[in-house]
Order: sequence, then structure tokens, then C-alpha cells
Amino acid sequence: MQRPPSVQLSGFIRHYLFLHRDDAWRRTEDAGMRRLRLFPDGNTGIVFNLSANLMLDHRALPEVFVYGQIQGYRDIDCPGPAQLFIIVVQPDGFHRWLGLPARELKDKVVSLTDLLGGRSLAFQRAVAAAETPDEKIRHTEAFFGEMLAYPALIPDPLIAASIGIIREHRGLIRVHQLAGQLGCHPRRLERHFTTAIGLSPKKFCTIIRAHAYLRYLGSPSRPSTLTGYAYDSGYYDQAHVIHAFRQITGLTPSQYRKNTLRLAVNFIGV
Repeated sequence: MQRPPSVQLSGFIRHYLFLHRDDAWRRTEDAGMRRLRLFPDGNTGIVFNLSANLMLDHRALPEVFVYGQIQGYRDIDCPGPAQLFIIVVQPDGFHRWLGLPARELKDKVVSLTDLLGGRSLAFQRAVAAAETPDEKIRHTEAFFGEMLAYPALIPDPLIAASIGIIREHRGLIRVHQLAGQLGCHPRRLERHFTTAIGLSPKKFCTIIRAHAYLRYLGSPSRPSTLTGYAYDSGYYDQAHVIHAFRQITGLTPSQYRKNTLRLAVNFIGV
């Protein structure tokens, strides 16, 4: 289930996700373990794990953790039913909130307590104890309403315009074309983008383009063949789309369409 944030926090929070799945997906060879796959969508987030212990690279994940931009898919092992509350943060949200170069969180998972210290403990307990999505959202909005200084809610105009143009073009725009539309030098755009988002504009475009293709896969009004989807999404041919899609998701388009349990746009059971 996806829920929007308040208007006041929409500059920082993109949306909320509530995910609950039992043991319907395939088990791994490790007795009783299930596997979840997270892959890039251009956003970052804060994850509350409200049920089973989650494992990443054979290490237990914190009960509440922050993830920065990821460049490729990550597999998370789960020993039982998963119940997750995810605060999906705008691509440049952590940079504006924490004042850190976003590249410092790239491909990293960090405990929210390690990031904020004791300031987050009461918030974490309140969300864990809340029984309904509305209660969890209310505690979240109260916490970030107090934590976020007003400037953190105002995006860098260059970054905001860049993201808007990239999404409007479904990722099908070159960096020099993007810089030309923005009236700035490509190197300046690269610096701002890497600092604010943690990825290069080119990598961000690649991710947005792959998700445009995902939307084509799920649309009944689009071509019935994968080759048709590839052309409509701006890929040169089927081989090109398979390579690009596999880099992002770890699966071919056929595997994704037939053999996955889709929990969210970038979170699946495999």
C-alpha cells in the first residue's frame, strides 16, 4: 500500500509504503529463508522492519535503517513473513536534511540511530508501537516536522529542474542536452548532481529509463512483445534492453514478468 505525505513534507518525503507478505515467495537453499530484492529507482529511504530479522550480505540489518542511492540490485534474506514500513525520500532529500554529500550514503545501509543518535529513539519506538498506517504516518510527520529546518524543504532549483526534465523524458536525454536546457555547463551539473543525489546524471537517467520500461511491461495498452516494449522505451534492440534491465534488476524482462512477486516498484520477492 502506498500513501502520500502531507503537502508540507512532500518536498522531502516522496511517499510511504506499507509492505506485508507472508511466505508466498520461493525459499532459498538456506533452510526456510526467503529472498527479497531491492533495486534502484532513483530514490532513497528509511526502512522500519516490523517483523522478521533481515539479512544483507550475511549480516543482520538494523530494525530501522537508512539506505542511500544504490547503483545495482541488492538481495535481502528474510527468515519469515516480512512487514515493512518504508519512508521513501526524495532523491536529494538526505543531502538537504543532513547537509552531507549524498555520495557518502551511496550503496550504504546505516542505522537511523547511528545517523541521528538518541534523537530518533522515541520516534522509532512510537512507529513500532503504532497499530495502524495512519498512526505510523502521524508519528513520522510529527518527527520530521520538528527535525527538518525550513531550508531543507526547499530543493536546489538546478537539481529540481534536472529531475523534472529527466522524468519528463523518461530518462531518454543526454547529459549535454540536459545541461543545455538548464543553461549550465555539463561539469557544473555533474558536480551538483553527485553532491545532492549521489549519482551522476547519466546513471540517474539509466535508472529512470529502466523504470519507464517497467511501466510499459505492466501496461495492457502497450505492445504485446518485449521487442515492442524495448523500442517504445527508447532502447536500440532487445539485446540492449536485456543488458540494461539485468544491470538494474538482476533479471531479464521475461524473468521479471513471469517469476517475481512484486511488493513495490523496486522491491520484489525472488
